[in-house]
Amino acid sequence: MARKANFLKSRTRSTFTTSLFIIALVLFFMSLFAGAAIYSNMLLEEAQENFELMVTLPDHTPKARRDSLGRHLTAQPFVKEIRYISKQEAGQEFIAELGDEFMEIMDGVNPLPASYNIKLNHDWINSDSLTAVNAAIMGQDILPPQDISYPMGEIEQLRANIVQFIRIAAGIGLIVTLIAFFIVNSTIRLAIYGKRLMIRSMQLIGATGGFIRRPFVRLGVLQGFLGALIANAILLGLMYGLHQLGVDSLETLLFREEFLFLLGGIVIFGTILGWLSSTWAVSRFLHKSMDQLM
Repeated sequence: MARKANFLKSRTRSTFTTSLFIIALVLFFMSLFAGAAIYSNMLLEEAQENFELMVTLPDHTPKARRDSLGRHLTAQPFVKEIRYISKQEAGQEFIAELGDEFMEIMDGVNPLPASYNIKLNHDWINSDSLTAVNAAIMGQDILPPQDISYPMGEIEQLRANIVQFIRIAAGIGLIVTLIAFFIVNSTIRLAIYGKRLMIRSMQLIGATGGFIRRPFVRLGVLQGFLGALIANAILLGLMYGLHQLGVDSLETLLFREEFLFLLGGIVIFGTILGWLSSTWAVSRFLHKSMDQLM
């Protein structure tokens, strides 16, 4: 008798562990695709902000007017970072990139103008906002229109590529979510299937449906909650490993609001999924006859 009791406990423990592993694995893949989409959007924002809007100054611009323009630009909400590059510094940077042949070709004359190079906040990096940016700069009446340049074409191409990737990741994530629902529901139902006769016995002695469901639902909620925590732990472990291999930008992802919402959302989703699946599974067995249970 003791041997039989130990066998049942071992089997119950094994079933719980197997179900927990499957739930954790499915939720991990869900979080992986969602995390990839968030990470791609973060990289897009960082890449956009690394492009610079160049405001070139006419030669012989008085220092007072140049400084006035600099103060005006610094105060603008679209400016993330601004730096002034003198005519001499622009020439030195160009020589550093292309070599001394540049000055030889130009017969020693530096054709590069002084400029303000501006990194824009990502909220302002679109065609409509750039019109407002141009208006704010031109309002100083120092520069002709052609003296403001920004690589919007390159940014639009980059954005299109990232958006396409995010759409693909979101589509795969939706499919994985549906698969997750099916797998978790089936896993919990199979775990409860082994106790179907016990459920029937409880019905025969007068136990109500709510009383019978309660322990199974608690177990399902616990499995969903623990599975989500394990999935988050695997995801964070993977990120830590990639960070150790040199993917430094993942450290930034950890503190983004969207990623923190993702971790919390996985826990909530796993818990609700465990609750729904266990409730539905027990309800199915509550309404079956003895012949159907055998």
